[in-house]
Amino acid sequence: MVPIFLFLGWLARVTETLVLNTIRKEQLEKQAAETELHYLKSQINPHFLFNTLNNIHTLVYKQAPTAPEAVLRLASLMRYMIYESNAPTVPLTREINYLQDYIGLQQLRYKNSPVVDLTIHGAPETCEIAPLLFIHLLENAYKHSPARLEPDAIKVRVEIKADSLTFQIQNPIGTNQKKMEVEEPGGIGLANVQKRLQLQYPDQHLLEIQNTGETFGVNLEINGTHAHVHERETQLLHH
Repeated sequence: MVPIFLFLGWLARVTETLVLNTIRKEQLEKQAAETELHYLKSQINPHFLFNTLNNIHTLVYKQAPTAPEAVLRLASLMRYMIYESNAPTVPLTREINYLQDYIGLQQLRYKNSPVVDLTIHGAPETCEIAPLLFIHLLENAYKHSPARLEPDAIKVRVEIKADSLTFQIQNPIGTNQKKMEVEEPGGIGLANVQKRLQLQYPDQHLLEIQNTGETFGVNLEINGTHAHVHERETQLLHH
């Protein structure tokens, strides 16, 4: 009986060690995923903030009537980035408001009519989405467009269906961008979105890219309801 008890004791210790190692591995994977998500979310172009502050300073100096609105938009944008984007998901309406604030501040660079045509189809209040997911695509559209943009040159379309969300964006390609290779058309911003989609929406999204040489377009479709989205975040962060 003694050898049997010794064997059972050894087996229990081995099993305990394996379980503890598995738990530690899962905790490390969870921490790594959280760290990567935080890093990816924080990759907002800092030059945009500096340029916006300079533009607002000019408006204030000239006592332009649009200065107060520009300050409010920047405050809303910063509030969302700092305080609200830490949640696993946010209402799509809030994400759209964030994009609109960004577009409004970028418009300070242009004297003509709005250069972005943003259309929304469906009911955004019924949907939730991972925060700061679309901003990199919008930022890329400005970055790779010509310096001078015609009204509605950048087209953004958001469509909400019963079980899916589609985000489409298209922009003209600037002269200095026409030599970009098709394999890397979107630069860092597109790579950021691809990594986040792999982490937060594995096997639940479709990302299509089209570069004609004259225009660059991205079509992103995310499937699943809010419950499914929350489930994926819970599994990722609290496995």
